[in-house]
Amino acid sequence: MATEKKPTTIKKYANRRLYDTGTSTYVTLEDLAAMVKRGEDFVVCDAKTGEDITRPVLTQIIFEQEGKEGQSLLP
Repeated sequence: MATEKKPTTIKKYANRRLYDTGTSTYVTLEDLAAMVKRGEDFVVCDAKTGEDITRPVLTQIIFEQEGKEGQSLLP
């Protein structure tokens, strides 16, 4: 039987830093964008409350990528 790999947990701290608990390193939004492109699963949680904030972080990645590349990633 194949075991499902759990998604990587990323913690977002009050100072807006993102911490990858799998590798014990700080990551950037660009690192998360690369993870998305590689098809890696991750969940972003607020470090203080434990709230799942993956959706707002992904939205932020989309807006930053659009601004940088000058094209719309959304239909």
